[in-house]
Order: sequence, then structure tokens, then C-alpha cells
Amino acid sequence: MATLYYDPILDVHHRLPVASALTTSYYAAPQCPDDARRLFDAGCISMGLSREPDLPLRAGRAYGSSLVLAREWGLTELEDRLVSAIEASFEPTWDTELGEFTWGMGLNEPHPRGQYNAFLAAAEAAGPGMWTGLSAAPLESCPQLVDVDFPDMAFSRAEWVGDTLHVSLAPRVENPRRTTTFRIVGSEPRMWYLTGLDGVTMDTAGSATLVRVPMVKADLEFGAGSY
Repeated sequence: MATLYYDPILDVHHRLPVASALTTSYYAAPQCPDDARRLFDAGCISMGLSREPDLPLRAGRAYGSSLVLAREWGLTELEDRLVSAIEASFEPTWDTELGEFTWGMGLNEPHPRGQYNAFLAAAEAAGPGMWTGLSAAPLESCPQLVDVDFPDMAFSRAEWVGDTLHVSLAPRVENPRRTTTFRIVGSEPRMWYLTGLDGVTMDTAGSATLVRVPMVKADLEFGAGSY
């Protein structure tokens, strides 16, 4: 007895324009990478991405998803073309009042288009093997910053380098007389050595550390201390 396997994600390219394969291949890449790559290559030719694309780009999901896969598969020339075209066409905007970064996409809408921005944001975080890795295994727990008073307080950087946590505070409005809090969770219980700003307090209980900071722009370093 034979079993016929049908995958609607891959089959959709039989019924849509070839350019639609750029989005289809994004979803298929973690499951069927070889088939996804064939779809992707065909879509790139159809959309004119095998050369410098015509500008401005038309607003849509395909360019963000294509940039994810270009970085996933290490296609650096395609990545460079997409980055330049997206920068030139999609109105990347840092709103310092709201503390957020979005793309206007040339749509003149009162709010950034959600799906289009989501794909572009995913591309900003993408790298070799990262999209496939999300489907390969459960995510490992890692230290995080939580309970941030957004949008009044945001971070322009929150990065672990070895055992040191680098945090850049980016309040919407600076006011050194006001304070706000956030928590460091998921790290081993320990004391922290803090540099970069006066007036910061920390209270560690269990695996979480409560941090209180003034509402000012500053670069902080939390160095690992004793347990």
C-alpha cells in the first residue's frame, strides 16, 4: 500500500504567480529546505531580485521574507541588494517620541502596516541558520529583561557579552527625578557589579533581579559577581 503525501504549503506555488514563491519558500524553508530553495530561486528571478531591483519597491511581505532567507542561506550579494532597496523604498523611521522603529512602506497610513513590518523586523534579527533553528528544537531558556515600562522606557541595546550584560537606556522623555524598574530573569542567582550610571538600585531574590533606574539615557554594564 502506498501513501500519497500532500503538502499544501509547497503545492500553493502551482496555483499562484511565481513571485508568490518568495513568501511560500519562507514558510517551507525549515521543513523542506531543498524544495524551498528551488521555489526561492524561481521567485527571485520573477521579482527581478537576481539583479538590482527597480526602485521604489512595491510594499509587500516578499522583500522582508526574502531578506530573512538571504541571511539564512548566506546569500550576501542578494542580501546587499535587498538591504539597499529596502532602505531606499520603505521609509525606515525611528520615532524617538514613542521609542519605536518601524517602516512606513510608502503607504501613508496612520499606523505602520503590521505584517509588512513583522517580516522586515524578522529580517533585522535573521542570520545564518537561525530561521531553520527555530523549528529544529525547542528554544533554550536564556536570561532576559522583562517588565519594562514601555513606551516610557525602552532599550536601544540589551546584549550579553560573555558574563556581562550591556544595557542602553532610551527613555521616551528624560527626567532624572523619575525612576522606573525592570527585572533580569533567567540568569543564575548572583550579585552584579554595575557601572555606567549613579542612582541605580538592585534587589536580587531567587533567580530574578529587580533593577530601578533613573529615566535618563545611559549605557550600563552588569558584570557577573559572586553567587
